[in-house]
Amino acid sequence: MDINWFPGHMAKSTREIEDSLKVADCALYVLDSRAVRSCFNPNFDKMIDVPIVYVLNKTDTVPSDSVTEWTEKLSNDGGFAVAVEGTSSTCRKKLLAAIKQACAVKLVKQRTRGINQHIRAVVVGVPNTGKSTVINSLCGKARLITGDKAGVTRAARWTRVDQTLDVLDTPGTLYPKITDRTVGENLAIIGSIRDEVLDVTELAAALISRLNVLDESILATRYGASINAVDGLTAIAARRGFKARGGELDTERAATALIDDFRKGRLGKIALESAYERN
Repeated sequence: MDINWFPGHMAKSTREIEDSLKVADCALYVLDSRAVRSCFNPNFDKMIDVPIVYVLNKTDTVPSDSVTEWTEKLSNDGGFAVAVEGTSSTCRKKLLAAIKQACAVKLVKQRTRGINQHIRAVVVGVPNTGKSTVINSLCGKARLITGDKAGVTRAARWTRVDQTLDVLDTPGTLYPKITDRTVGENLAIIGSIRDEVLDVTELAAALISRLNVLDESILATRYGASINAVDGLTAIAARRGFKARGGELDTERAATALIDDFRKGRLGKIALESAYERN
């Protein structure tokens, strides 16, 4: 299954992000903890020439050891990594500390020159990683519209956190062509690609395969039976009583339910990617 989604506003957003990064002091790179590697946009990697704070978001959805591994790896790769749950009360404190650490050189220069300390941070990430939620946490209140789906933010917007920090919320932006099938599937599974452009049954089959590699008991625990990629959707439909017109089992509805169960955390805490797996 080929998965690509790059509407016109993303091309415009990419240009705006590149321009904004030229006047930024740091970048907050927001990543979904369930599929960290897949959330890296090669276009961003080429543009960013300022200190990076990698924000591992939605950490409550994955095992704690996965969070630790990714935080260590990203820190060792030369960035500043912070693990947060965007809606938690501790998110703001963690992010502010990471931003100050990343911009320490800039802040020292400003103090030395007697200039009021001020940082401009650009927030980037693929769709639905929780960028606006992170900014709302930084501000201490809801200033930006959020939603658990791709494409909620459609235009860049500067927001003042306080007198020392401004942040730019940018639309979730993918890259024009996703050549790695696994990356495309992972992004679709976590909701970074609009469901309307997907074949939900193929995506659900891919998710079943992915979960069974991790632990076959994940699906068995949720659905009361062993589930495989060949006839698993039929089994789920039968157990849930999903029927289409004519009485046939509704596998498309079962596929939608499975993906929703994953996204809502009903299957447990699951990381689709390991920090140290081979590419």
